[in-house]
Amino acid sequence: MRKDRRKDEMRYTEFVLDYTDIPDGSVLVKCGQTKVICTAMIEEKVPFFLKGKNSGWLSCEYSMLPGATPNRKVRDISRGKIDGRTQEIQRLIGRALRSCIDLNKLGEKTIWIDCDVISADGGTRTASINGAFMALSLAIKNALIEGSLKENPIKNKVAAISVGSVNGEKLLDLKYTEDSSADVDMNIVMDDNLNIIEIQGTAEGETFSRSELNEFLDLAEIGINEIFKLQEEKLSLKNIVLSTNNKNKVVEIEKILEDSNVNIVSKKEIGLEDFDVEENKNTLEGNATLKAEAIKEKTKFGVLADDTGLFVNALNLEPGVHSARYSGDHDDAKNREKLLENLKDKQDRSAYFKTVIVYIDEENKKHVFEGICEGTISKEMKGSRDFGYDCIFIPDGYDKTFGEMDPKEKNKISHRSRALAKLQDFFKGNN
Repeated sequence: MRKDRRKDEMRYTEFVLDYTDIPDGSVLVKCGQTKVICTAMIEEKVPFFLKGKNSGWLSCEYSMLPGATPNRKVRDISRGKIDGRTQEIQRLIGRALRSCIDLNKLGEKTIWIDCDVISADGGTRTASINGAFMALSLAIKNALIEGSLKENPIKNKVAAISVGSVNGEKLLDLKYTEDSSADVDMNIVMDDNLNIIEIQGTAEGETFSRSELNEFLDLAEIGINEIFKLQEEKLSLKNIVLSTNNKNKVVEIEKILEDSNVNIVSKKEIGLEDFDVEENKNTLEGNATLKAEAIKEKTKFGVLADDTGLFVNALNLEPGVHSARYSGDHDDAKNREKLLENLKDKQDRSAYFKTVIVYIDEENKKHVFEGICEGTISKEMKGSRDFGYDCIFIPDGYDKTFGEMDPKEKNKISHRSRALAKLQDFFKGNN
């Protein structure tokens, strides 16, 4: 009798997207104490039997790292050959994923799926299939963004789960102690229409009837539906192109929006790294709109553009919309020096940062969000963060500049975070 969860309850399952940086798609899948790193990489060639046929291929390699089990598992390379279990599992993963993809839409490309088990507590093959599908989806999404694929070859989703009978009790998602003592052990792979892709079932101790097989399938559907739900939550992230090459700004916005249902895409990722728009409007909204509209013409995704200005009361609200080029150049240090020089004889050092964000959605509708942070200008530069005017701006209620603050602390109160908070609320209200 299970003590930690119901017999029809899955272990806690989580997908961590983009777990490693280099592959086209990568996912860490956690299923209880089982953890698998799944990656997908697209190669511009195919096996010899497909050359000249304008069709692609998908292949998989699976491995369990030596430290994944209590007793060290010897690496295949040390034995000079792949063991039978490893070969069986990687073929299963390959078959499962090929069932969900139209290989003709790949062109002559091969997608390599790699599943490396770093912690094994039962269900490594089913966890690998679930994570591998996510990694595959991310790789395809990135290829579509970059333009190396013209249409999505994924036909349907794939998920897998284990079921079994332990001491006469039918259980979903077996951990190792259950799996190792099961009378019936079964792995089931389905698509999102609950069509069966593969069943691997064995009577380890007691045989099972045809009607019991149906019970196992019904039990598996409960878990598989839950996996599809988790996959959808992760893969339904909204792609938004950010109209800047400023690395500081990209990192800051990604951090602020990391809990939102969005995926920030840089201009570089859609081939627009060198595409610049002259900001020649007289308002922050005008400049942000100009950038957003220009990029939206070149992408099907939504576009996020912003413009920020520092408005100093004693300087008739200068530098304002011209903050980035206040000294005549896009030079942060020169801009700060000029501002401090112009303020040296002024008693009133009050100022405010203002950010205007323009979001143009997939249907070309424009949405505007504004954030303001009040503060004062310090008499000297303080802090190691020399982005813009951060090291001379002291927000109200604080005794240090933005440049002295930890990024997380700044992001709680900054003008940009306040504008992005309104954007987050907008996304939540439209999901």
